[in-house]
Amino acid sequence: MKHGFGIIGAGAIAEVHARAIDTIMEAELIGVYDHNPDKTTSFSMKYNCKAFDSAEELCKDEKIDIICVCTPSGRHLEPALAVINAGRHCVIEKPLEVTLARCDKIISAGIQNKVMVSGIFPMRFSRVNIELKKAIDEGRFGRLVMGDAYIKWYRSPDYYKDVKWRSNFNSSGGGAVMNQGIHSVDLLRWFMGKVEAVCAFAGLVGHENLEVEDVAAATLKFENGAMGVIEASTAVNPGFYRKIEILGTHGSVVIEEEKILTWKFDEERDTDHILREKYSGSNQSGGGVSDPKAISDIGHLRQLLDILKALDNNHPPAVDALEARKAVELVLAIYASARNKRIVYL
Repeated sequence: MKHGFGIIGAGAIAEVHARAIDTIMEAELIGVYDHNPDKTTSFSMKYNCKAFDSAEELCKDEKIDIICVCTPSGRHLEPALAVINAGRHCVIEKPLEVTLARCDKIISAGIQNKVMVSGIFPMRFSRVNIELKKAIDEGRFGRLVMGDAYIKWYRSPDYYKDVKWRSNFNSSGGGAVMNQGIHSVDLLRWFMGKVEAVCAFAGLVGHENLEVEDVAAATLKFENGAMGVIEASTAVNPGFYRKIEILGTHGSVVIEEEKILTWKFDEERDTDHILREKYSGSNQSGGGVSDPKAISDIGHLRQLLDILKALDNNHPPAVDALEARKAVELVLAIYASARNKRIVYL
């Protein structure tokens, strides 16, 4: 079945969506809308699609059945509701929204209108992360002891000056954790399970005149008894690949972006050597460590394929809205702990 896509919001991340859609044989980008008419026009010309004059007009187009919401993080709710209430399936770029109340309005609307709502978390579709999740589910780690995520990136002052919403708390929902680190926050929770308690600190160290944090560190206690940390920053120069460490009583894995640094278990399998060889090379993309545009669209492509498969087979996508909400909940717990100087229990 051929699916028609629309995009609301024509910023940098919308281009990742457009490139991914263009790669899928069963998909076609029909049109785009942005509140800035010039951006709408230039985007439509670049990606050979229709420029719509309003979100409402785009949502009513009969050729479109799926719409990607690519507006700023704290401005997802209103376009998402327009999409959902028009009976269109809705794909929302991370984060789902920046408060749980706004997330819940989206989720409720999706249920009431019987449409699919999915949140974008492309790192879940990385081949090496899928292998890691499989090893966890098979019990190869024994008892999980620690789970850590490190996102130590660099964003220049111009990154915040050129796009004003990035430094505004209401529009962005936060800084290094909500907008850069949330991919790894989601991944860590997917690997390790529910977080029971958080103790965190956050601040502004490497930039000036921002309403959002450029550094944060959180200690986590997971429901299964394991512990861990999340460290996130946009002030670390020159920036480093994000890293995930999953450590257990019978084995440990350390992954840097798409590269395996450690893959070691008490019970060695023939496939372990193959995996270490396959993922031992250099990372293929810049990973966004210092350039927000230096990211691959392969993760978005894989996730959109999962969404289309879910629609065609009438089952939920891998990351539905309820699943996407979980990462927002953890980020907000980190912020609450840092703000109130206390442990937050989830």
